Amino acid sequence: MSYALKGPPLDFKPDVHINARRLINPPSEIRKAFDGRCEGLRKNLRADPVFHELLAEAQPQIFKTEETRRALLKDCHDNSVHMIEISVAVACVRGRHRSTAVAEELAKLPVWPEHYDVRVYHRDVDTPHRYQKWHQQNLAREKRGETVGIDGYGVESDPDEDDNDDDYDHEGKS
Repeated sequence: MSYALKGPPLDFKPDVHINARRLINPPSEIRKAFDGRCEGLRKNLRADPVFHELLAEAQPQIFKTEETRRALLKDCHDNSVHMIEISVAVACVRGRHRSTAVAEELAKLPVWPEHYDVRVYHRDVDTPHRYQKWHQQNLAREKRGETVGIDGYGVESDPDEDDNDDDYDHEGKS
């Protein structure tokens, strides 16, 4: 699950929590054109070594959580099959770009065993905002197999837009 730290708190305690604010925000023209579900934005973030570190750090946490849950279930002494649910929450400031991209990429990793039913939910990616229409149009174009670029899709620079509106420093402090 991806979510915004600026939004309401989560209504559950995740098993694994990832803070995507460590990632440098993509340039504003990319953020205006894409959200984290779009390949264009994820490609930009994959160029950052910290992005891969976040994914690598999350994997052992998830496997450790599963191992702990399985050990607890063995103590139950029944022979029934149990489904283990592990919740992973990825946070950034607005929940549209970095956290969404990390959640999408984490779900697509080839390391998950076949018995994992990985589902992705983005709590805040579609909250109303200025560039939502463009994000949705570009996402639809990608799903149709069209090449999506920044130019030509109604994304203009906005002189009032602050390019560094991520409200954090890169040492993980907000």
